[in-house]
Amino acid sequence: MSTEPTDIVRLWYATGDASLLADDIVWTVLDTFPEGGRHVGRRAVTERFFPAVKSHFTEYAAQPETFVVCGENVATSGFYQVRTKRGQAGTVAFAHFWTVRNGQIVALHQVADTARLQDLLRSEEAGS
Repeated sequence: MSTEPTDIVRLWYATGDASLLADDIVWTVLDTFPEGGRHVGRRAVTERFFPAVKSHFTEYAAQPETFVVCGENVATSGFYQVRTKRGQAGTVAFAHFWTVRNGQIVALHQVADTARLQDLLRSEEAGS
C-alpha cells in the first residue's frame, strides 16, 4: 500500500478504513455541522462521531472532486451527498484539510456549507 498522502486520503474516501486513521487523530468539524466540534482519537471518530452524524440521514457520502497536495498536507473539495430520514436529498459543499504522516491520517479540518445542511435538516423537522 502506498503511503503517499494523496493515496491515503483517496483510500479513506473510498473505504472509510479506520486503520488509515492514527490512534491520536484530531478530527475538527465546524460547530454548526451535526455533531460538530473537535474529536480526538480514532475511536472518537469511528465509534462516536460518524454514527452520530449518520443517525441524521439514510444516505451520507463524501464525494471529493479536487485534491491539492503540499508535502504531508492534502486539501480536498467536493460535496456530501445526503438524504434525510424523510427522503429529502441534497448536496452540500465541503473543503477538507488533511494531514498525513507515516501512512496514517493524523488530522482533519472540515469546512462545509452548514447553512445548506441545516436547511435540509430543518425541512426534516418541519415534516415530522
